[in-house]
Amino acid sequence: MDLQSTPDGHLHFRLGPIERWTVMGAVALLVFLLGWVFRNFDSRLETQADTMNKVVTAQAVTNAQLSTLSQQLADVPGLTRQIAEIKVQTDRNTQDIHELQSVQRLK
Repeated sequence: MDLQSTPDGHLHFRLGPIERWTVMGAVALLVFLLGWVFRNFDSRLETQADTMNKVVTAQAVTNAQLSTLSQQLADVPGLTRQIAEIKVQTDRNTQDIHELQSVQRLK
């Protein structure tokens, strides 16, 4: 490394061959490390995007299932009413059968 002063007041800085190779090696290492960090960051972003797509798909499936379940549960009061009517009808039929059996025994 050499530092010389020129007659116009400027300084000249010169590197020897070993210093040049050292500086070039350091620059090459810096470029490599920056590329590696960028590639690693990019791959993590892709992984995160894939995971988010899976979450969005799973959420859409869950929403569809919840919608179907809500539609099915919306008719529960109607089903309860129908069951009560069927029970009343079954009780009437049972009484009618007993009455018919008793009439047939009397004959």
